Parts: sequence; structure tokens; C-alpha cells
Amino acid sequence: MKQSKKIALGSMLSALGVITLLAGSFIEVLDLTAIVFSMIFIIIAVIELGGAFPWVIYAVTGTLALLLCPLKIVALEYILFGGIYPIFKEIFERKHYIIAWTLKLSLFNTGLLLIILLSEYILHLPDTGFAFRVPIILFGNLFFIIVDLALTRIITFYIMVIRKKLKLKNLF
Repeated sequence: MKQSKKIALGSMLSALGVITLLAGSFIEVLDLTAIVFSMIFIIIAVIELGGAFPWVIYAVTGTLALLLCPLKIVALEYILFGGIYPIFKEIFERKHYIIAWTLKLSLFNTGLLLIILLSEYILHLPDTGFAFRVPIILFGNLFFIIVDLALTRIITFYIMVIRKKLKLKNLF
């Protein structure tokens, strides 16, 4: 019974992630916002389901976003960073905070570099607003730090308040 509940929750989280990314793809100014919101669904999977479920949800959501989103850069950003980061965040934060931040920033900058290279030189996507310039990288790192700190607060709020009110602790 518990396995079927996990599969059902995983399916719902994948669907919500795809819907969020589609909304960000249709309304271009919300593309980064949609990616950040879609991270929350992976975070819930990490907390509630664990194991391989977050990876499967990430793969399903990324694949469907790539197939369905009219603005492919949204799917690319999700696949190369937004979907995978919450999984690694949990792993990195088990380490000393200096090592954790070094790993987090390395993952972000690798993802940003791959997004720039793939979108401009391989996929030849129309002007994505990315350019291999120092301001984009500096702004991106600042944005990433703010997002990481916000995600930490969201995780804490989810565990301390929402999870208790929904009584999810022993459901899975």
C-alpha cells in the first residue's frame, strides 16, 4: 500500500512540475520563477519519498517539459539545474558548510555554463538573453544564493508547519 501511495504522490509532483514549467514557458517573464517553483516539488519528493523517487520525478518532469514547453530554454534550465539542484542540495548540506557552499556554487556555475553553451552554440535557440559575460555570471550567482537561502526557509517551513498540519510524517 505504501508503494502505491509513493507512486501516486510522485505522479502528482511530476504533473505539477510540468504544469508550472508550462506556465513559465507561456509567460516568458516567469521562466525563472517557474523553475524555482518546480524545485519545490522535487524538494517534497526528497523529503517525503526519498530513494530514487526524486530522480524519477526529475527525469519525467524534464522529459515532458522538453517535449511540451514551447520555450525550450525553460526545459533546458530545469534539466541542467532547477530539477537536479534540490536533490544535490540535500546531499551537499550533510557536509561542512564551507564544503557545501563550494559544491553548491560549483554545481550552479557548471549548470549555467552548460545552459549558455547548449542554448547558443549547440541548439541555436533564439536570443535567450544569455551571453557569456561577467555581469550575467555575477547576477546569476547572486540570484542562486538568494534562491538557495529561500529554499532553505521553505524546507524548514514545510517540515515544521505544513507537514505537521497535513500529517504526512507517517503516511509514506
